[in-house]
Amino acid sequence: MKIMIVIVSFLLEGVVSNFVSINGYFAPLFTLVSLIMICPLFEESINYYKYAFLTGLAYDLIYTNTIIFHAIIFCFMAFIIMRLNLVLSDNFVNVLIIILLGILFYRVLTYGLLVFINNMHFDFKVLGLGILKSLIINLIYGAVLFVLIQKFKKKKKYSY
Repeated sequence: MKIMIVIVSFLLEGVVSNFVSINGYFAPLFTLVSLIMICPLFEESINYYKYAFLTGLAYDLIYTNTIIFHAIIFCFMAFIIMRLNLVLSDNFVNVLIIILLGILFYRVLTYGLLVFINNMHFDFKVLGLGILKSLIINLIYGAVLFVLIQKFKKKKKYSY
C-alpha cells in the first residue's frame, strides 16, 4: 500500500503539472504529500528514509535535471516529518498541519538553496507566493488521501 500511494502521487503530480501553468495558482507537490501520509505506516525509520531517498532520486531523474538534489532534500524532509509525527497524533487536522509545515519547510529549503548557489535572487514575495500556491492544491490532495487511507484502513484493518 505504501509504494502504491507514492507511485500514484508521483504520476499524478506529473499529470497535473501538465495541465496547470507553472505561474498559475496551483503548484502540486503530491509526492511530498504522499511521503507525509505514509510516514506512520513505517515501523522502522530507516525504511522510511530509504523510501524518501529513492522517491527523491526518481523525482530528480524524471521531473528535474538535477541528480541527488531532491533525494537529499526528501531525506531531510523525511527527518522533519518523522519528528512532527512524534509530536502530533494521526488525526485529520494534525495531518493537515504536518502537510502545511512540510510544504513550508520544503519551499524555504529549496528556495534558500537556489539563492545560496546564486541561481535566484532573494525576494520574500516570490517565496511567499510559492508557498501559498503550493498549499492550496496540496492541502486538498492531502485531505482526500487521508480519507481514502482511513477507508482502506477500516476495510483491511491496516494499522496507520
